[in-house]
Amino acid sequence: MGFNELLDSLFGEREVFHILECPVCSFNEIYYADPVTKKTTGRACEQCGSVQVFAYDRSLHV
Repeated sequence: MGFNELLDSLFGEREVFHILECPVCSFNEIYYADPVTKKTTGRACEQCGSVQVFAYDRSLHV
């Protein structure tokens, strides 16, 4: 599975929200957001393969 296919399976549709320097390898770490809700869904670095999915607990949002 390629990196983009991994992102497709984890994040689905996404848009680039922000780009920072990756703390692991100093390459571009890209933050993604859902194109509809605009909530940040996760971050990923193609260089080192670091991926993090942000999970939101809906019960905390009243």
